[in-house]
Amino acid sequence: MFHFGHKSVDVSLCEGVMTVATPDNDILVSIEIRHMLKVTKKDGNLTVYYVEKKKNKTLNMKMISLNADFEDIQNLYCDLDAKFKGRPKSLLVIINPNAGKKKGIKVYKKIADSLFQLCDIKLDIIVTNRQNEPTEILKNYDLSKIDGIVTVGGDGLYCECMNGLVKRIQQDNSVNLDNHNADIVSSALPIGIIPAGSGDVIVQYLHGTRCPRTAVMHILLGNHVDSNIVSVHAGRHLLSYSALVLGFGLFGDMMHDCEKFRWMGPSRYNIIPLGSMLKRREFDVEVEYYPLTQNEKPKQARLYGRQVSLPNGSVSQSKLQRKQRTKSSSDLQKENSVNEDKTILFPDLVKEEGRIYAVDSHAIMMKEKSGRMMPHFGQNSLMVYTTHKCTLPDHVSQLTKVKNEKLDCYDYKFVNKHEVSGYRVKLLNATVNTAGNNKDLQKDYYINCDGECIRLKEPVFNVKLHKNAVKFFGDFAD
Repeated sequence: MFHFGHKSVDVSLCEGVMTVATPDNDILVSIEIRHMLKVTKKDGNLTVYYVEKKKNKTLNMKMISLNADFEDIQNLYCDLDAKFKGRPKSLLVIINPNAGKKKGIKVYKKIADSLFQLCDIKLDIIVTNRQNEPTEILKNYDLSKIDGIVTVGGDGLYCECMNGLVKRIQQDNSVNLDNHNADIVSSALPIGIIPAGSGDVIVQYLHGTRCPRTAVMHILLGNHVDSNIVSVHAGRHLLSYSALVLGFGLFGDMMHDCEKFRWMGPSRYNIIPLGSMLKRREFDVEVEYYPLTQNEKPKQARLYGRQVSLPNGSVSQSKLQRKQRTKSSSDLQKENSVNEDKTILFPDLVKEEGRIYAVDSHAIMMKEKSGRMMPHFGQNSLMVYTTHKCTLPDHVSQLTKVKNEKLDCYDYKFVNKHEVSGYRVKLLNATVNTAGNNKDLQKDYYINCDGECIRLKEPVFNVKLHKNAVKFFGDFAD
């Protein structure tokens, strides 16, 4: 017989739930084992620490204490402890002390450290000193010693760690990083984000809140969310992987302008883009969209085997000519021969040419659900948006709706959207300067890759979707 406070109770484990009830079957406590953080025993006492979700989506830690004789406590402890398999026991923690308002170390010490200690997590803590250091660390780190990676910072730190981890996985599996058409190997090692940055967009998508304590509890619970990334290549080289937003044109210019005002801190992201809008540039481009294959297409995927009417641009389509004969090995070799200048022909390939303000895509797609725009982490496709000529007030209105995640944020005549597996952008009329073996563009063109500004040195870049390539610690969906 167990005792809960002054009451005698029965304790049962059934279908992943621990129930504490009176002999008359009056349920006092019911806890899902997957929501338990820690179980401890001492003499005739067993303490259970668990999480409970509040209406604002934050997680609150609670505890109950049960008393019984030694044998009953020991048996219940063993039964519960056996259910904790798969929880992280060893973590690499990477802290950016300069993220956001420079509170990374303070957030970790005040919130995360005590919770990790409570759950007996073995930690390797690294505080970064410079940009791209996480990528260098993960290049040679012994990943077999850890159950996951935890970042304490903003979206930028996560993206650096994600890039380092994905590159390392490809290195270990002999995948050519610079082949823009290669399928990459997914990472089995999850990454957790403890928010301490300026925007913390990814963690808000994951948990619905920027609460650092909630993020730590999600990590300790050990659940995983698979997420997509996209690769961007130019000049037969990998430029980066993107986990959130990849934007060329206006969005690249905005990020370049923001970089010049880093001394302003996070406030620059609310002020500087306004100036970028006032001097927005138009770009002559050709964009080719690679449709999903039949196996990849979701049931309601839009088909592109037809002409599309564009504002200030044109679309042509190229259909693969098939002959009714068996393909020889030489045919297959020709089909597999792909470089930056000759791309694979796809059925119903869409080509869009004209003057645009921006081309952007999102690795985490926002879709309508219950009247709201909600993030989808493992979707089968990549949504690409091109913004054509429009008035400044209309453009500002559209981007404001995007920022506020309104349902109709892309329902404008000057915005075209395509659901694809990848795309290729070619800058028309761009002048390439060659000095020895080095190439450079005469004018400046920028890509915003998850908040990092990349200057293009080639007039063509390729973007490809990689489904479920990374894992997040998270998922408390109920």
